[in-house]
Amino acid sequence: MHHKVKGIVIKESPYGENGKLLTVLTELDGVLLVKAKGARSILASNLKSVQLFACSNMLLYQKNTSYTLVDAELIDDFYALRDNIDSFALASYCCEVAGSVAVRGADNSSNLQLLLNTLYAVSRGMISVKFAKAVFEFRLACILGFTPEISECAGCGSPLETKKAGFLDIEDGVMLCAACKESPEAAGRMIPVSPSVYDALRYISGAKSGRIFSFLIDENALDELAKLSEAYLHLRLDKKYKTLDFLKTII
Repeated sequence: MHHKVKGIVIKESPYGENGKLLTVLTELDGVLLVKAKGARSILASNLKSVQLFACSNMLLYQKNTSYTLVDAELIDDFYALRDNIDSFALASYCCEVAGSVAVRGADNSSNLQLLLNTLYAVSRGMISVKFAKAVFEFRLACILGFTPEISECAGCGSPLETKKAGFLDIEDGVMLCAACKESPEAAGRMIPVSPSVYDALRYISGAKSGRIFSFLIDENALDELAKLSEAYLHLRLDKKYKTLDFLKTII
């Protein structure tokens, strides 16, 4: 049976004498393992489509739970990500995380689109690696259903003013004002949120997918956002990522 998918190669490994085993994140089928025969040959007809980070419309032959690549129409190979170690490490990390949260047989289009938007912006030099990582992590948390409630203080119910911001309880996903964050229950899991970061969180959670990187933030606020985004997402994923360890040694 033939099966058409749109997907991106998030991992590759040797298969047989001259082939590859591709780990492909797809829109509607989660993560698939796809055999690409002859893919390690420079004469391979789908050479660009079977490279790491390549996004394509693929025609697969399915037999039971096994998939073999028949043909592929390349959408973008994101080849520029290989130009420097920073962008390569960031792309590897984003691919590993996106693949780890994909659900088989479910709609993963938002997850896939976030990954593609991130790789596109970084490969074109539109944004820095640090900025891309922070936005990717917080937006992914929102896609997974963990958008924090930041419009008002969860303790007293008072509206949070942009000029003052507050503190994010990264465990419960709520904001607290300065007075309420002193409660013993909230100790140890509060991250201060400056006005600039507060504005960034509101923007990232609500922006259209193609506009998530279209905002400005200064370097100090970006450092705050980066720490918050990583802590907020990974508290929920509860998994170790080797690509994250490697990325941290670079940035």
